[in-house]
Amino acid sequence: RRWRAGAVRWFSSESPPALASQSTLQGGMSNDLLISLSMNHNNDGETQAELVENLVKNSLLATPAVIEAMRVADRKDFVRASEGPLYHDKPRNIGCQATITSPHMHAVALEALFSENPGMTSDSKSPDVLRGLDIGCGSGYVAVCMARVLGEERGRVIGIDHAKDLVRLSRENALKSHKFLLDSGALAFYEGDGFLGMEEEGPFHFIHVGAAVPDIPGDLIEQLAPGGRLIIPVGEPGTEQKLTRVTKSPDNEVITEEMMTVVFSLMEKEPPVSAEEDVLQRVANVEALYAEIQGVSEDIKTWQEAFKTTQGRKPSAADMGMDEAARTLLERFKGLQAELKMAKAGAARAKRAEDKGNLS
Repeated sequence: RRWRAGAVRWFSSESPPALASQSTLQGGMSNDLLISLSMNHNNDGETQAELVENLVKNSLLATPAVIEAMRVADRKDFVRASEGPLYHDKPRNIGCQATITSPHMHAVALEALFSENPGMTSDSKSPDVLRGLDIGCGSGYVAVCMARVLGEERGRVIGIDHAKDLVRLSRENALKSHKFLLDSGALAFYEGDGFLGMEEEGPFHFIHVGAAVPDIPGDLIEQLAPGGRLIIPVGEPGTEQKLTRVTKSPDNEVITEEMMTVVFSLMEKEPPVSAEEDVLQRVANVEALYAEIQGVSEDIKTWQEAFKTTQGRKPSAADMGMDEAARTLLERFKGLQAELKMAKAGAARAKRAEDKGNLS
């Protein structure tokens, strides 16, 4: 199949490609990007087109294919309107203890993956299929952009996340305006361990990781194709993290660049509890408390019957207060009732959150 015009050219040079429009790096960042960040430019927009225009104007976007990808991947399809202005340059909560990254960081990461180095040769052979991997796909935004850049005909992008709710969310978001990418196989989402990558779909020419790691996983470097690029935040939480670009040369030499200081949450190995599982666990806890309260209530009745048999009358509140066993049962009963009230409220909140996620 013929490669569509405007798609990104395959990298085969041993020289690490430059970020954005500059061919020289200063501390791992392009001059334009350094200037833009130091001046604290406002990238906010009222529409996706205006947001992207501001990112271009402020030298955060320069590669035509990336600009077009971010222009057609409308943030409104990936962000809850209830979380604030859709086109402001800020991260937004997407549920499941996750956020969608700020647009300027999307721009930086995509430029780092796809910008061309002026020293590259254009006559190098490119593979039949250009493969991309987005680890920690979250809302699905970066994976969609990667698929748009690589093209429907020759691109194959896999988005993975350890949270199945986020895998579902990514797929649902992509279906809104990019169903054709899913239908053609140019884009797919799976549940998976980001530290392990997805060997069966590799090797990958472009790998993006959306969460920080203390050290770059060896499996990801192994799955990087010759000439490929890996973008990943490296560092512990609370320390200085570096957005790092790894380039594998055609002869498998690994070149690592620290591009800029960033703040990312740490990539987790264990998946979070899904919204559905959270509701089920909370409901089960409520039911268990009801059963325990019933048991304590029966114990209280048994004590009362024993008192009536020995004393010839029903026990008063004072009688029960003076008996250590009865007092312990009453205190346990009151404590369980308070615990049940909180558990029921928590289950109701979890159910509302699940319903909100299903509707978003």
